[in-house]
Amino acid sequence: MLRQVSVVSGKGGTGKTSLTALWSTLAHGAVLVDADVDASNLPLAIAHTERERHVYVGREVALVNERLCTACGLCAEVCRFGAFRTVRRDGGTAYEVDPLECEGCTLCKFVCPADAITMLPHESGEWFVSDTAYGPLVHARLGVAEGNSGKLVTQVRRTAEDLTDSEGRSLILIDGPPGIGCQTTAALTGVDLAVVVTEPSASGRHDMGRLLSVIERLRLRAIVVLNKADLAPDQQGPIERLAAQHGARFVGTVPFVPELPRLLSMGALVASPPPALMLAVRSAWEAALECIGD
Repeated sequence: MLRQVSVVSGKGGTGKTSLTALWSTLAHGAVLVDADVDASNLPLAIAHTERERHVYVGREVALVNERLCTACGLCAEVCRFGAFRTVRRDGGTAYEVDPLECEGCTLCKFVCPADAITMLPHESGEWFVSDTAYGPLVHARLGVAEGNSGKLVTQVRRTAEDLTDSEGRSLILIDGPPGIGCQTTAALTGVDLAVVVTEPSASGRHDMGRLLSVIERLRLRAIVVLNKADLAPDQQGPIERLAAQHGARFVGTVPFVPELPRLLSMGALVASPPPALMLAVRSAWEAALECIGD
């Protein structure tokens, strides 16, 4: 039976990618997914070899046929995003579209009396399938100033599900995005367990509460891991109580490791994790397996 675990956080910098990378060594051939398509970091933490590369088309963009355009200006009048601008062409005025401003709503195409506007697929990024020592990794890169990241998260998750079928694997481990936006919802929907990684700070606790509210609405089982716990031990109690208020199970703490940035920069975190760190990470992983096995 296929199981999916999504590691998420209410804010950036809590350590969810480091935790996911270390969990990948314990997951025994899971399909790994980096669902943080706006800032994909799991491929930086785990050595990988690219197997496939695909173009991601996230939206359509309007294109004006200047030969048909009568410069009536109706397209610019109805566009709520200011995507149209006037240009001089052969002594007259014409309209063109700024692709960075166009949201692909198609309203301009419907109102154009000269049928001079065409909607064209727009390349919004790329997605990849790579091989690692711990299982295949599906990841993506959204283009600069591109939207629809939730759709791209859905794309990488569907690809991961196809890999579990074709390669006979039974677990998908997802490194989700921070926050509570649409990409986070896309990374959480339908998973068997949401793992919320937080830090011992006021902002960490506050944003964890917002994320747990979303998880409650999605009716998902959740556990909470407190990373860098020894930096502010007095924060553990309030975080445990907040987790309980949202029906989430607090499963333990992970210590602060000063050498972690150096290990990550050298690509050595997964290969040579500090023993104390790995002991805590293993304990949290066993708690996660217990939850998805119930």
